[in-house]
Amino acid sequence: MIRTFEPDNVLYKLVDYIWIVDFNFLADGNRGDIIMPLGHINIIFNYGSAYRLVGEKEEMVIPDVAVIGQMKEAKHVQYGQHLYQIGISLTPLGFIKLFHEPGLELTERIVQVIDVDPDLNELYLMMMISKDVEQRMRAINQFLMHKLALNEKDTGRIEEMLTYVEREYESLNIVSMAKFFGVSVSSLERFFKKYIGLTPKIYGNIVKFRKHVEDEGLRRDMQYHYYDQSHLIKTSKKFAGKTIKELEELPDELTLGYLWHGQQQQPSEHRC
Repeated sequence: MIRTFEPDNVLYKLVDYIWIVDFNFLADGNRGDIIMPLGHINIIFNYGSAYRLVGEKEEMVIPDVAVIGQMKEAKHVQYGQHLYQIGISLTPLGFIKLFHEPGLELTERIVQVIDVDPDLNELYLMMMISKDVEQRMRAINQFLMHKLALNEKDTGRIEEMLTYVEREYESLNIVSMAKFFGVSVSSLERFFKKYIGLTPKIYGNIVKFRKHVEDEGLRRDMQYHYYDQSHLIKTSKKFAGKTIKELEELPDELTLGYLWHGQQQQPSEHRC
């Protein structure tokens, strides 16, 4: 089962959602998954079997308490038989405000939480003791609100830029964006990448794909929002690891199945 939870109102714009993935026993055919670039930085607490990043160029066991930075393309992971994870999907602004770190340091990286904030490991241990979901959600919200209260960083400029990209993602023009903020294109890209970890163009492409995936209405007309079919196929393969046609045919990957088809399309849980 995959469940998502809204954060406390104080954390609006900082935390997109909190999620729990819970399968007591995954069949071999359901253990593969995709980390999709969604514009988030994810904090993941793993309480199940060990899992790992797999691929032709890279393979690693992912730490039980990990921070996954901005990704530029889909990454493949392999779970064990028992899957129980709690995740916090932070917006780029949320990561800056809560942990005082520029996103560039984590781009295309999966790191242990001690490299970001050792207190996250304490939160992991605290939630390990509690088996109640409501208590865990309360602990996460209280932890994040405490972190927010400690922040005095001025994030107004980057927040304005993020808002611009989120608004103009359908036809984002970097030259126009630079003129809007009164800077050169190179200055805009350097500043944006320092804080977000991606250029505004790449981040805008990710936002566009995410918006169309998450909204069923937009998803039905997705082909009309890209230059041509070839461009859409290339984008889908890059960000989801599959073509749109393959996504519509009930993919085995948990994340893709949930995003595309919802709760009812998740694999049956096997118990032994």
